[in-house]
Amino acid sequence: MATIGVSSGSYLRPYRNVRTRQWPVDTSQTIRIGDILVLSADADEGNRVKKAGADPATDRSIVGVAAEAITTTATYTAATDKVLVWAATGEAEFLVHCEDAAAIDNDDIGVEYGTVNDSTNNIWRLDRTETTAKVFRVLELKDAAADVNGRLVVSFIAPERLYHD
Repeated sequence: MATIGVSSGSYLRPYRNVRTRQWPVDTSQTIRIGDILVLSADADEGNRVKKAGADPATDRSIVGVAAEAITTTATYTAATDKVLVWAATGEAEFLVHCEDAAAIDNDDIGVEYGTVNDSTNNIWRLDRTETTAKVFRVLELKDAAADVNGRLVVSFIAPERLYHD
């Protein structure tokens, strides 16, 4: 069993079969590379994306993962307020670290878990303790079983709701 070190560079990233798409960004957003993005629920802004809450309760509005950073102001500017997104399509696979101090397990394969934002490192992690608000399905282990903070290959559970894959 090894302990895998994590930092701000250990962000959620594409692994295989990932497409990119540019989305307009909601007002007053600070988005970092690797942030999970959801459709805005603000009035007349449902076509824009924003950073997901720190512990998403649903996967229904997830569009993907930010492939670049952007900060927007309180006024929307269509020409510049756009972000490149690694789309959470049905075939897309991502690499994510397990939540802080948890060990990955071969029994994780095929299981669905939630996600949580690690505010210390400003990265998203797979939350093995979250089995109600599920976001990811584990496809394989990238690191060895029992590795603490290990990496897993995952897919978003229900991207077909948005992308119709």
